[in-house]
Amino acid sequence: MIFDGHSDILTALTRFVQKGEKQPFTDHYLQAFVQGQVEGAIFALWADPAQKLPLTEQIAQQLQALHHLLKEEHVLQLILGQKDLELAMAQGNRYCLLGAEGLDGYPQEEATIDWLYQQGVRHVGLTWNYANQFAAGVLDCGGLTALGKRAVKRIQQSAMLLDISHLNDASAADVLRLAQGPILASHSNCRRLCGHPRNLTDDQIKAVAATGGVVGINSYPLFIAETKQQQNLHHLADHIVHMADLAGTAAVGLGFDFNYWDTAADAVILPDLHQYSQIPRLLELLKQRGFHDSELQQICHGNFLRLLREVLA
Repeated sequence: MIFDGHSDILTALTRFVQKGEKQPFTDHYLQAFVQGQVEGAIFALWADPAQKLPLTEQIAQQLQALHHLLKEEHVLQLILGQKDLELAMAQGNRYCLLGAEGLDGYPQEEATIDWLYQQGVRHVGLTWNYANQFAAGVLDCGGLTALGKRAVKRIQQSAMLLDISHLNDASAADVLRLAQGPILASHSNCRRLCGHPRNLTDDQIKAVAATGGVVGINSYPLFIAETKQQQNLHHLADHIVHMADLAGTAAVGLGFDFNYWDTAADAVILPDLHQYSQIPRLLELLKQRGFHDSELQQICHGNFLRLLREVLA
């Protein structure tokens, strides 16, 4: 079975709901979930700064789409705590956690963390690629603000996953220094193999592993290799091998970051892995690279399940 540490599917579901579709998840995505044996995922709330619609309205629409999915389709269970997780697994239900991919689009204040928790959010990244009142993303300078440092403490006190994937090096270092429990990098690759700032350095990967955390491997081509010729499944496997050699298989997960928002014919995708039904291709390649079945089970879902059981209340 598969757990995806980062899915932008809410962006697409929101569009379908606004068009009046009654069962968008069932009609467009359920088959791929089944074919890829995906049992669970983190569904990210994300406000696109390039859109004209205010960030707060984007988030509100995505929350409405999620509530529609849970109420009308009955194919996914929202996980709010350990009891929900164990029940979903015992019953063989597919499930999702709600995540906040950056705190833009919310009030920039400490009470935001408590509000998110009340909305069902159990995963938080402090910012997307830019700086806000909490932290700086990979395209900006600076570290955690005083508000951000308090937010780190509040997130972990609230039994929520804390994610560093979009933070710049200074903000990530601040989080790792302040952390009192496991830290997640839900969708990041290895900077040693691809120099994109969204990827993690070897030291960052080892630091996440030292907290008991997990790094989710990302299939977005620009994070796999710097040249288009090398943006392929084999080089994605290189990232998994490097990370496992560096920090141990227990630190490696999957955070595919599939492209649900750009439907253009020239959208940036990995041809061999841009939807869940293609996951078996990656697993077969990893077997050829020497991973045993027990190690693949860890990478595919075991490590994320361990993290959820440790962090969630």
